[in-house]
Amino acid sequence: MGPFGPIFLKNKRFLNNQLWGVFILDKSSLLKTIALKGYDVGFGAKKHFATFDMSCKLPDLIALITLTIGVIQLGFDLNNKVNKFLSVILIFMGIVAIFINKYRNSKSDYEMAAVKINKIYYKLRELYYKVKETNSSDEKKLEVYEKEYNQLINDFNETAITQQLVLSDWYAHYKFFVQLEIKWIEEQRPFRFRDKVPLLARYILYLLGLIILIALFCLMLDKIW
Repeated sequence: MGPFGPIFLKNKRFLNNQLWGVFILDKSSLLKTIALKGYDVGFGAKKHFATFDMSCKLPDLIALITLTIGVIQLGFDLNNKVNKFLSVILIFMGIVAIFINKYRNSKSDYEMAAVKINKIYYKLRELYYKVKETNSSDEKKLEVYEKEYNQLINDFNETAITQQLVLSDWYAHYKFFVQLEIKWIEEQRPFRFRDKVPLLARYILYLLGLIILIALFCLMLDKIW
């Protein structure tokens, strides 16, 4: 056997897979891939649940607020400015209710998708621990697990609904980081503050912090002068 024989035999499986467009991941890469996709799938499930919850609850909340404002306008002698302000709120609530109504009509689709994606999430978690317990040299098992992973991701892509309710991201953040077991994902992808708080919420917090600092600075200047 020539000097390149052992190297060729060692990499024969990789070369064949590469020729056919198949790339087999090693154990550490597969674990990381499953965990990273687990984050997408878990958050996706919670986002579908968030859209379902909001489409169920928000219309009733809007109806209650609208009724309360109507009673206030009828029962109290309000000046024109207050009446106009309350009327604007009523119009705004009506627009929001119309917008949410189209999601309410298909809320069962979001519920079914959320339940199915949630099951895929737990299957990914189970698969993660299977891979973790597998010996790194057991390529056949790793190949089987990778195929199982690819099938789960295909199921997720076929199930997920692209269009979600506005602000469902905010609610999904709470549902994902508070309600879901995510320690297995954190083994491969540690979560930071920026991951746990929505982007717009972070900007609002930064803005409020800046306003408070400016107010404190102005008070200090007022005392000095």
